[in-house]
Amino acid sequence: MTPKKKRQRREYLRLLDKSKEAAECAIDNFNRTKSAFSTEATLMLLGVAWELLAKAILVHTKKTIKKTNSEDSISAEVAVSRLLSEKKIDKHHSDIVQQIISLRNASAHDVLPDIPIEVQHHLMYYACKFYREIILANFKGHASDLNQHYLSLSFGNLTTYADKVHKAVSQIRKKDSAKTLVWLLERGITFDGSKYLTQKQFDAKIKGKSRTLPYLELGKHLNGSDMVRIVPVEAPKNYTADLVLRKGNSNDLSLPVVLKRTDLEKDYPYLTNELATLIGKNTNFVAKAVSVLGLKGNERFHQTIRSSKSGEIQRYSEAAKSRLQKN
Repeated sequence: MTPKKKRQRREYLRLLDKSKEAAECAIDNFNRTKSAFSTEATLMLLGVAWELLAKAILVHTKKTIKKTNSEDSISAEVAVSRLLSEKKIDKHHSDIVQQIISLRNASAHDVLPDIPIEVQHHLMYYACKFYREIILANFKGHASDLNQHYLSLSFGNLTTYADKVHKAVSQIRKKDSAKTLVWLLERGITFDGSKYLTQKQFDAKIKGKSRTLPYLELGKHLNGSDMVRIVPVEAPKNYTADLVLRKGNSNDLSLPVVLKRTDLEKDYPYLTNELATLIGKNTNFVAKAVSVLGLKGNERFHQTIRSSKSGEIQRYSEAAKSRLQKN
């Protein structure tokens, strides 16, 4: 009896399976302790992951992934560009992925310029985050194996993608490596669906400009982008770890995350009723006064501590006591 031929998995699912394998390999490679060729290999694997994901979506929606009048498949940058045209991803998604593909293409044919780790972290984080979101939106039943948690360690005093891009732009007339990096990022963002911005065109774009970034699409991308920084947070016994996002100065694009260790008993020794007794007023007065004086919510004067699922305790510093006594 002739054995029954095994049915081949659908094309879009084969593409999706390999895409997910490439994405996991990219994450695994990025976190390798031995870093020889790690940046280039990560870019290649992540570029492949997005290329195959884009093609899986296009095939699933009955769109061709072949070049015109050819049996060859379209390139990664064209596939992602078509996702944007089909409104399967938004412009910000596309900008992140196209920067990775541009760097990937360069790494396959030449020596990459130095890429600051903040730029790598930013592109890697958002490419993986968006990757998962796109699979959930298009292949929800195939996203169950994308829920792993990955440990990332960083011990340096890092800033952000925006900070490093600004520094690279400021050095494009002094350092060839900085100029090449900015061009590779810019050409990714400005890919028009068929061709890249050449280095000669890039040179013409910035020639004679005293301020370069406003004339680049990279500048617009920065203005509309959230930043990410990888930060290990250590919380010793009897400490709570709080991360506070603050509105930064528009001229300060580094915006580092600042971590402070706080001993609540020592730094905020007074409860509301204790503070009221010390200044000779009642608790209602204190509650109203700290609000009117703008002390509440200001970490120099005040901290709110959760005491239960719905309960909170207000604690105040010496500075808060002094301010209330003075007023």
